[in-house]
Amino acid sequence: KRQLLDRVKCCTMIEETAIRNTPPRSNNDVATETNLEEPLIPPVSIEPRIVDGLPSKISVLVKSLYFLDALGSSSWGRYSAIYYNLHGLNSQHIGLIEGLRTAIPTLSIVLWGIVADRFQSRKKVWLITNSVSTSIQLTLALPFIYSSFTRILCVSILAQLFVSSGVLDAYTLDLLGPVNKIFYGRYRLYASLSWGIGSIIMGWVTDHYGFEPNFIMFGLLGFLMVILVATQVPEIASSCDQSRNEESNDNDDDEEEPERIKELVLLAIRPRVLIFLLEVIIMGAGMATVERLLFLFLVNDLGASTLLCGLTVGVNVLFELPIFWYASQFMAVLGHDGMFLLSMTCFTFRVWGYTLLTPSTKWFVLLLEIMHGITFACFWVVSTDISKTLVDQTKGAYWSTTIPSSVQMLYSSVGVSLGSIIGGWAMNHYSSKIMYQCTASIVFGALLLHIAGSVTSRMCC
Repeated sequence: KRQLLDRVKCCTMIEETAIRNTPPRSNNDVATETNLEEPLIPPVSIEPRIVDGLPSKISVLVKSLYFLDALGSSSWGRYSAIYYNLHGLNSQHIGLIEGLRTAIPTLSIVLWGIVADRFQSRKKVWLITNSVSTSIQLTLALPFIYSSFTRILCVSILAQLFVSSGVLDAYTLDLLGPVNKIFYGRYRLYASLSWGIGSIIMGWVTDHYGFEPNFIMFGLLGFLMVILVATQVPEIASSCDQSRNEESNDNDDDEEEPERIKELVLLAIRPRVLIFLLEVIIMGAGMATVERLLFLFLVNDLGASTLLCGLTVGVNVLFELPIFWYASQFMAVLGHDGMFLLSMTCFTFRVWGYTLLTPSTKWFVLLLEIMHGITFACFWVVSTDISKTLVDQTKGAYWSTTIPSSVQMLYSSVGVSLGSIIGGWAMNHYSSKIMYQCTASIVFGALLLHIAGSVTSRMCC
């Protein structure tokens, strides 16, 4: 019995020693043991909600960029003619300034597009060019500048050296990709919406407080957008950029560059592409006679107020929005040819209608401006879709920024420059009515050319 008691006592002492030497268990250890006893449940991944072809947060961001960009531009845009008119410039001077100001981007837009493609720095390119251009443009508010026609001209030209407006469209199209590119119109409509709202507001403001608030709005919104892009938009490589990076790992870029340029040239000289580019130039010239000179016609010839000028832009937008929103349905029903024909037909009837207005019927211009919304929206949607189609036909979609920038350059630089200079000259030496009659006739000729080209291509195929 004594030996048995000694053994029990010895075992008890060993157990107590072991317990004292065992480190205390943490809550994590207890939780781990508990989890091991429970059945494992795989984690559930939550997919982001898709809105108009993009994740909701990115969709809101892109729409905000379009809205702010156009809202700031609306305070200057068409009101530039009012600014020049207030400082004693005639229609020929205004046409010359607007023509040369828009001719400079013939090179600068393409140049910045190539820089963005070559160095894959779309965000940095946009931030630099937009900041510099906005700063230069604001100097037009200084008495030293607006007291001289020459200084106004020089400042206007200098600001256009830093224009890279094709980059935002290219960024949006890259995000959407080839499958969702048809949703582009739903993003572009936010620019139209803000353009109309801003134009109406600034028309009333200009009538009551002068032109200075336009510069304040232009500067504040311009720099606000720079801050938003700098802090919210990541410098990411698109799928096109990534495919180019993969190619560059296997091939020498210096050897491929001549082939890529050759591919771009061969694409541009196709007959249907040449007709498309010519129509872009003609429509740009025609739209310039409206967007750059219509306010002069309304104010000087018809005695309209600045508010009426702003309301014309609001009516434009009212009918642009549904076309941008339902762009896919319009494209499916009408196709590229139908969209072009509808755009040019509405333009012809509308511009010819200007020549029938009198000071007592000037408010009927709002009815004519309904057709401008259809003209611009149809033309912009179809030209953007064709640009994306041309990009997809290149190897690795290499020219994803250059092609959209080039198309926009032909419209807003070559076409608008010709329309502004020739239209301003014709308005000053002849009359506004004769100028608009000639413009409507030229666009009607382009409409007939498009029909002939479309029929011929179908017969040949």
